[in-house]
Amino acid sequence: MTTAPKKRGTEILYGLIAEARGYPDAIILGRGDPDFDTPASIIDAGQEAMTREEASPSAGLLPLRQAIAERVKRVNGIDVDPETEVIVTNGGQEALFLMVIATITAGDEVIIPEPNYNTYRDAIIFAGGVPVGIVTDPNEAFRVVPERVREAITPKTRALLLVSPNNPAASVISREDQLALLAIAQEHDLIIIADDIYDLLTYDGIEHVSPASLPGGKARTLTLNALSKTYAMTGWRAGWIIGPADLMAVVLRHKEAISGPASLATQYAMLAALTGPQADMEAMRETYIRRRRVVLDIVDAMGLPFGTPQGGQFVFIDISGTGRTSLDLAQEILTEQHVLAYPGGAFSEAMNGFIRVTFLQPEEKLREGLEKVKRVIDRVMA
Repeated sequence: MTTAPKKRGTEILYGLIAEARGYPDAIILGRGDPDFDTPASIIDAGQEAMTREEASPSAGLLPLRQAIAERVKRVNGIDVDPETEVIVTNGGQEALFLMVIATITAGDEVIIPEPNYNTYRDAIIFAGGVPVGIVTDPNEAFRVVPERVREAITPKTRALLLVSPNNPAASVISREDQLALLAIAQEHDLIIIADDIYDLLTYDGIEHVSPASLPGGKARTLTLNALSKTYAMTGWRAGWIIGPADLMAVVLRHKEAISGPASLATQYAMLAALTGPQADMEAMRETYIRRRRVVLDIVDAMGLPFGTPQGGQFVFIDISGTGRTSLDLAQEILTEQHVLAYPGGAFSEAMNGFIRVTFLQPEEKLREGLEKVKRVIDRVMA
């Protein structure tokens, strides 16, 4: 008798998504897709580009790479050469895959603070690498403790993954900790794989710090970003990688072999997003701030502990008191109430006592969805 292979976190999440699509009244509180429309000026630029007879280099159109360089200088404090240190990607997913395969070879270890975005683990395994999880503590606001990272390093360690704000825990790595983590990377000659996709979505005055912006950081850091979250461009596949020229040359070789350039429509839409009016983006951010407060107030009233989101678009809720695993509870919530919440165990086995909900729905939908979540939790705990 053979045992069925254990499902990957990605498979679990997509299985729940597929079930949710079967409910006409489903309320989606799990998936991280903004519910806003892409701003009209961005759509217009993409549509106009469809009529262009123009070829793009695999790294992307130079005017777009220049706009990205200006953006990361202004927002992240990172100086990059648009000709050799910027590559436009087909969204953040391709970017993370390219960063991983450009960094590691078979047998290399990558340190991953947990919980974390689960396709990094998938990409590392695909590349023949070994993900080494460092569990963070909810009682420490899911802080990436530098000394725990140091203790996990072996002669096989090649890279350190830093996602800040974190998905799904919504924690932000402080400047002090980023400096300490960079010092460890320098000491052990590690590459830092940094994910800045939520860099514009921090709250309560919390500072976002890119490791590449710190002294000595750029030379060993590949940084991902994308426009899907802040400009409601999910589906456009609009991302980029920045990094030192030597590492970016390796990324580009893989990019050329895997996909070539991003579509012209997407690239011109990205250019419009980065160089055009920012009022729509600012309005979205203000809406996220209001929705975050709504969700936190409701969850607090439910009496459930949670990690206060310092950034991102979601809340990690402690459901360990229910006695259910995160997957079992998420399945009950979906089957009984047609509300999709993500099980924390899909992001890390150590986080089986959490579920993730987003604030990417109108306030009335958030209230309705969380009330339905409460019904299941009240029944389970009765």
